[in-house]
Amino acid sequence: MLIVIQHKQGTLSSVKNMDNVELVFLGTGGGRFATITQKRRTGGIRLISKTLNIHVDPGPGALIYSLEAGLNPQKIKAVLISHRHPDHYSNAEILVEAMTKGMLKKRGIVAAPSNILLGNKETGPAISTYHQQMIEQTITLKPGSNFEVGNTNIVSTQTRHTDPETVGFRFQIPEIGDIGYTADTEYFEGIENEYKGVRILIISVMRPLGSPWTGHMTPKEAIKIVDAVKPEMAVATHFGMKMIYSGPNYEIKHIEEKTGVPTIAAFDGMRLRIGEKIRIGKTKRNNQGSMEDFVKR
Repeated sequence: MLIVIQHKQGTLSSVKNMDNVELVFLGTGGGRFATITQKRRTGGIRLISKTLNIHVDPGPGALIYSLEAGLNPQKIKAVLISHRHPDHYSNAEILVEAMTKGMLKKRGIVAAPSNILLGNKETGPAISTYHQQMIEQTITLKPGSNFEVGNTNIVSTQTRHTDPETVGFRFQIPEIGDIGYTADTEYFEGIENEYKGVRILIISVMRPLGSPWTGHMTPKEAIKIVDAVKPEMAVATHFGMKMIYSGPNYEIKHIEEKTGVPTIAAFDGMRLRIGEKIRIGKTKRNNQGSMEDFVKR
């Protein structure tokens, strides 16, 4: 697959000599049965640059798929969790152990909703107090929370999901511009305002056309957001079993057809290299994340 998207001139103060940022999709599956079967992996997303190493939504397989992709989990600087469903958080503790050098060094950031860090009336914390004591900074997220990792400002965005504490993220990265991630949400009026101006919009599209489900989106709802935001590229991910069997590429093509925005269905191991241009590559198993997998200029 080859998609190269030229940066829209004028949307950043300077487009020359942009530092590259990588998005590595360690999993593109979501929901109980995709998770149980691993028909699509559920390892989350790694965001990497010279100043960043962030793991977003470390579901089952986050550690193993990181190692397989040649991404050393001990280099992680922050773990971000959108909500308390196992396909988004279940590997968080082991990544904390990696981030803290085997629980020997107080280090790193964990940002997550209250029910992850403190628990609620139904459950205890999803990250134990034992692990939290070794995290340098814990941040309790609500929509509109604002914090920094390295030189990147991160804003937590609004959602409408079955876990009412769910948040999405907007990454304001000086080197390349903004990246948005909706996390799990259904469409609601105003959601597009959370992501206006992003270069890349990562959108969770769990269900196929004609199979809506409360708290989630189909391509029909995703079209509304992508059309309003008009990013340089939209990336659909977090596919449930019905979407997987229907065919994500087939389903997601409707978004590009209706909006005119280049839109792809993410695949397990996919890498986006974001600079002046956006390129797609694929991780080979057991390599060290070599950029030889990327299409050259």
